[in-house]
Amino acid sequence: MTLEAHNVHKFYGPRQALAGVSFAISQGECVGFLGVNGAGKSTVMRILTGFLAPTYGRVRVAGQDPRLAATRSRFGYLPESNPLPHSDRVDEYLRYRAGLKGIGRKEVRRAVQEVADLCNVTDVLPRIIGQLSKGMRQRVGLADSLLGRPDILVLDEPTAGLDPRQASETRDLIGRLAGDATVLLSSHILGDVERLCQRAIILGSGVVLADGSPDEICDANVEERTIILEIIANEPVREALRTVTGVRTISVSPDAATPEAVTVRVTTPNGVDLRRELSSICSERGWLITGMRLEPVTLEDIFKKLTAKNRIQPSKGRT
Repeated sequence: MTLEAHNVHKFYGPRQALAGVSFAISQGECVGFLGVNGAGKSTVMRILTGFLAPTYGRVRVAGQDPRLAATRSRFGYLPESNPLPHSDRVDEYLRYRAGLKGIGRKEVRRAVQEVADLCNVTDVLPRIIGQLSKGMRQRVGLADSLLGRPDILVLDEPTAGLDPRQASETRDLIGRLAGDATVLLSSHILGDVERLCQRAIILGSGVVLADGSPDEICDANVEERTIILEIIANEPVREALRTVTGVRTISVSPDAATPEAVTVRVTTPNGVDLRRELSSICSERGWLITGMRLEPVTLEDIFKKLTAKNRIQPSKGRT
């Protein structure tokens, strides 16, 4: 079952929230939506789940309009605000939600127990929701989203506001769920997406800035790489390394006239790996290499770069 968005635009009055978003998601994928606040993540989620209609453009879930009742029933949705009724008991609330989702009376008890066990909330079923910790309320929200065994699980900022332990427990739970359903995870926490998702879509100012695996996004959007070379030398190294074709910049620390143990940072164009050439020149000069590695490029690095470039104001009207 695929989810497809084609040139989706969304206006809230004169303000444009989405400006031509397109992507396709296959069954079983775990996809993270990244973006700064106001990038359009929540709007995309609400359109995909049928809570909002696009101003124009087209969204399809298995070829169907997501606003159709039959299509919406295939989703489990945890909204960012997770608006649980604080005065209800957990079991009462989940039974009520099961009924709304069309689960028959004879199946309600089994369905509630199943999601309670999965989300580790069985012990709090008799308790008042308002008396639970935020992390436990988040688990109740996840249990609600799983009622009816949805094909697609949509999670909007599921770890926002949680302490480190609660966030870790929530991530572990999402990781277990990802194998059984298509998971769409909206977050401004890059670590969550890197840990949980095989694919990321970065949004900025209502458009798609990047789409692919974290490695693919990094490789496609980095202009240069850095080789970190640790050596012991009996002479200055900067001038000798400048002779290597492809070197853009060289920094040496400590930058003494005749260093002994030094760390050299050499930048090169992306796709140009000079480690073999650097190793050869070290051997020729009699420098002892104690370490050499390619500095990793992180999704956070690329995210900052893309969103910094994209700090433009969306159009205030249709053009």
